[in-house]
Amino acid sequence: MGIIARQATINTLLAYFGIGLGFVNVVFLYPRVLAAEEFGLTRLLVSIATIAAQVAQLGAENTVIRYFPYFRDAARKHRGALAMLLLFGLAMSLLAMLVLWAFHGTLTQVFADRSSLYGTYGLLLLPLVLAEVFFILLRSYSRSLRRTVQPTFIREFVLRALQAALIIAHWKLKLPFGTFMALYTSLFLLCTLTLVLDLKRSGHLQLGWSERWLPRRLRTSMASYTVFTFAASVAGIILGNMDQIMIGAILGDQALTQVAHYAVAFYFGSVIAAPGRALQQVAAPMLADAWKRRDTAMVGQLYRRSAFVQWLASGLLFVLMFTGMEDLFRLLPPSYTGAALVAFIIGLAYLLNSSIGLSASVISMSRSYWLDAFSSLSMVVLNLVLNFFLIRSMGVVGAAWATFISLTAVNGFRTWFLWWRYRLWPFDGRFLLVLALMLALLFITPWIPLTGKPLLDLPLRAMIVAALFIPAANALGLLKEVEEMVKRVRG
Repeated sequence: MGIIARQATINTLLAYFGIGLGFVNVVFLYPRVLAAEEFGLTRLLVSIATIAAQVAQLGAENTVIRYFPYFRDAARKHRGALAMLLLFGLAMSLLAMLVLWAFHGTLTQVFADRSSLYGTYGLLLLPLVLAEVFFILLRSYSRSLRRTVQPTFIREFVLRALQAALIIAHWKLKLPFGTFMALYTSLFLLCTLTLVLDLKRSGHLQLGWSERWLPRRLRTSMASYTVFTFAASVAGIILGNMDQIMIGAILGDQALTQVAHYAVAFYFGSVIAAPGRALQQVAAPMLADAWKRRDTAMVGQLYRRSAFVQWLASGLLFVLMFTGMEDLFRLLPPSYTGAALVAFIIGLAYLLNSSIGLSASVISMSRSYWLDAFSSLSMVVLNLVLNFFLIRSMGVVGAAWATFISLTAVNGFRTWFLWWRYRLWPFDGRFLLVLALMLALLFITPWIPLTGKPLLDLPLRAMIVAALFIPAANALGLLKEVEEMVKRVRG
């Protein structure tokens, strides 16, 4: 647990530094430097590349984490695991790039808007997909080596810092938009190369091709696991990204502008998921080891603690987001204001998601991994169907409701399954105390008079909410888990 506490804390801090940079990018830079359709194009390309990369790697990310304990042998260069992984990544990324190139004309028609930006710049998807596939696979290898901080630092902090520098350079130097897009794409390649260099510097970039080991029985088991977890790998990235793709495909001439509006609102809402993402990066390999040892007591402990810590942290973030919503959107151009409801719905969806902790990882690392595939595929199908109908009738708000319904329904099923199959349950009475505290703050905070200036009121309100939330949580005995984590970090 000490490893989890230390790395989860560092990952969380890095995630919040990245959120801060992302806030600057999303609120102050992109909407003011780029036209809405240009900003929407960057979001659309990243969304397509992200989903294409997830499909291309066929669930290998989870497979590496689950089966790496069988390969772990530093003296034998981990039995050639990295060499086999990179060869697989090269083959699949080239195949994905070939498919995207072949269907470029079709996609241009699907995402046609009045500016024709996708038709001009859509082939930048090819290097984006290449960068994403290799980053995902190298990140899984790094996480299996208990090196979770480095990929988090590169993706959450370095990438956003470079994007901020690029958009400022674009603003100051008046770069042609084509030059900006080429440089924007190169940042993802640069981050993947940075992860390669980090593994080399640490002595872990050892291919070990001559030591490769993959017996038939293990190969069969890994193939079966990969097939079942493929849907889970895709579903994990579908939410938000698929929404933006379908908005781009359904809403016609204003599609890229609406993608930009939705992307900003989704960013505000999804900030609440940051504690869970940071914890999952560290805990998934630990869960794999625990299930291998059949240590259900350790699994249950990780499950309960992660659920409560995420609920507590996400509850505070939700209060901060909700009470600061008006000021957040006052910082944006007026055309973005209509997306405020999207941010609230997405925030509520991820708040509820945080309450079940590591349920998806607990299932995917267990012998019931098939259930993760089934539930994830159900979430994808439900999200697609709901998006198709709700975006047509409600616009970008419909996409937010599609995410809320699909995420909540499937996570409710996963929670029930873990109780039914393994008697694992994440909740206790403290969850109700946190909920009562959140509701009290949501009622009290709007009555506190502030300056009326968003740039001043946002930090002031954050300090007020924290000053009320943290002492109250401590008085109610809700911070014991957090205090234990802090002690382990210091130790």
